[in-house]
Amino acid sequence: MILYFDCFSGISGDMAVGALLDVGVPKEYLIENLKKLDLDDEYDIEIKKSIKNGIEGTDFYVHIKEEHIHHHGRNYFDIKKLIDNSSLNENTKNIANKIFRIVAEAEAKVHGKTIEEVHFHEVGAVDSIVDIVGVAICIDYLKPARIVSSYVNTGSGFVKCQHGILPVPAPATINILRDVPIYCDDRKFELTTPTGAAILKGLCDEFVESFNMKVKVVGYGCGKKNSDKPNVLRVMLGEEDREEVVLLETTIDDMNPQFYGYVMDKLFEKGALDVYLTPVYMKKNRPGIVISVLTKSNNEKSIIETLFKETTTIGIRKFNIKRYELEREFKNVRTDLGDIKIKISKLNDEVVNESFEFEDLKRIAIEKNIPLKEVYFHLKNVKS
Repeated sequence: MILYFDCFSGISGDMAVGALLDVGVPKEYLIENLKKLDLDDEYDIEIKKSIKNGIEGTDFYVHIKEEHIHHHGRNYFDIKKLIDNSSLNENTKNIANKIFRIVAEAEAKVHGKTIEEVHFHEVGAVDSIVDIVGVAICIDYLKPARIVSSYVNTGSGFVKCQHGILPVPAPATINILRDVPIYCDDRKFELTTPTGAAILKGLCDEFVESFNMKVKVVGYGCGKKNSDKPNVLRVMLGEEDREEVVLLETTIDDMNPQFYGYVMDKLFEKGALDVYLTPVYMKKNRPGIVISVLTKSNNEKSIIETLFKETTTIGIRKFNIKRYELEREFKNVRTDLGDIKIKISKLNDEVVNESFEFEDLKRIAIEKNIPLKEVYFHLKNVKS
């Protein structure tokens, strides 16, 4: 299953837990596992349904008990020790520790300290610990094969915190979201918190403008503020549409032409569905080559990496496209020249195309020392 975070209204720790509960994690399971942290004497949990702009979602609250309200935030190693010494399973511990490490490194960079020196404030508080560990528990329960996020709406304006009034996104948030596509709308408050940003950075394989999937379950986690637009985090569970493909293109005018055949072979090795070269004239009338690669969207990263490593390009274009395919099957046929595969293509169970497997034609031509075209015409007559 694929888990998709749709962050059109940003993300915070409590919104993430609420949304994951809303897609099907039992609240009893979450609460029982949170007790393994041995912190439950410091907080109470409230889980309820709320309505945001007509959308029902799950509200997740961590109420800190009065005697712990003014407790100073723990540092990274305090939190890591708390998690490591708990009876949570190893996968949950690893997820939670990874997210806290991301926060620690971002905070350290903001304050010019090492992670040993940095002291958490908001993120080291009990509610943030519960939020992050709660997300880890939920992810371990759902066990998605892949986690993807939309571009992230950060909000804008200013936010008041322990260090005073800071711009949105907060310095720690923007550090965490380096290399992640972000944007803001007209809402003048913080939509994405450092905790929310770290959850995304720690969990997600990629950040995409849009994502093709067959949705099975939708959940909403409610934010605490109200606005004209629904302040909710939407999470979707489903199956990736494997037929969705992308077209990746790059135009090159400064590479040794002997390299193109090698690059094409490497791209096919990495799972490209098709690769083709187109001669073009570029700026200043320089002759160039467009390398076009069709690949399934889940293989996009590998193809891009291959193009950057194996060619002289410094940029790649991406187009989302839809591909329609005939049903295909292969049949082994015994002929007087040897065994050969025939590819049969069908439309609604009707055979519309039949063709020889080229590699078999080539093999027979080499083995029999016969011109390839003679092999083709001989077998074609046999087939007909």
